[in-house]
Amino acid sequence: MANKRVFYASQGVAVSQSGVTNPTTVTAAQSVTMNTNFNLEQVFQLGQLAVYDNVVGDPSVEVSISKVLDGQPLVYNLACGSGSLVATSSRASKVEFVVGKDTEEEIGSAANTGPGVTTSITCDPIYLQSLSYNFAVDGDFTEEVTLVGLSKAVGTGNLTSPESGLGGSSRQSVLRRQNFDQDGSTLPSQVSGQNIQSISISADLGRESMYKLGRFKEFHRYVNFPLEISVDIEVIANNLDTTEIDIPDTSCSGLNLPKEDITIALCDSASSGTYSFSLGDATLTSVAFGGGDTGGGNATLTFSYVVYNTFTPASTLSTHAG
Repeated sequence: MANKRVFYASQGVAVSQSGVTNPTTVTAAQSVTMNTNFNLEQVFQLGQLAVYDNVVGDPSVEVSISKVLDGQPLVYNLACGSGSLVATSSRASKVEFVVGKDTEEEIGSAANTGPGVTTSITCDPIYLQSLSYNFAVDGDFTEEVTLVGLSKAVGTGNLTSPESGLGGSSRQSVLRRQNFDQDGSTLPSQVSGQNIQSISISADLGRESMYKLGRFKEFHRYVNFPLEISVDIEVIANNLDTTEIDIPDTSCSGLNLPKEDITIALCDSASSGTYSFSLGDATLTSVAFGGGDTGGGNATLTFSYVVYNTFTPASTLSTHAG
């Protein structure tokens, strides 16, 4: 019987590097969006107002996946393997998006297997386009990844159910504010020792397609270096913005901003290394003071930093009780 709807329990997503037969199911996935665009280009001709032809230019498929950090592999590591953004920039990925019966409790149940039962969309190759990480005091730690490509195949798939019962009695799976590892992290001097409210990291790889004569399909999507990575750190203000700017008024002079090393470490309730985000030397780009109005909120300071080309997200698997 055909589905009446698609909801969270009837869909799943798996990610791997390109060419892998069975990609790994993304655990704690929260949402998947898939957009297909055909990017038509119109050709007109003299003597006729109507369009002469609609030429399909560069079709594109964009897949965005959001995930709660739970001690399991990052989507980035599933898609690109280990290493920095520079080291993995030429690696292609594979995404399999599967929808099963809306009457089953798990996407990987026995009733959800076999031809005609599940519908899958496979994108292989597809390339990492952007990624962002958000760590805040008022919610779960999250990862959001967007991948882009040209290929989109429709078929059937038997996606493995995400592992259940990860938490158990001795371990919290979902990472939140208490899982920020203060001792294992390296923070800029401006925020060190402050009451941090949130940290966000984002990067847009700005990929561009490479083509050649005699072939419609792209043969590679390259990262447009230099690659800019943004880091925003918000703290509760206990004073005004005390960052001074002293403009020298002499020749052969200028302003120099110190480089600040940033590494964000997260740990689970067993205090084992779960995730690390190494950013290398960052430079302060702005300081924003706000809040503290008559509505009763606290004033905050947001310090924004920029890093170029050096960013390594890494996940370290730990044993789950359950």
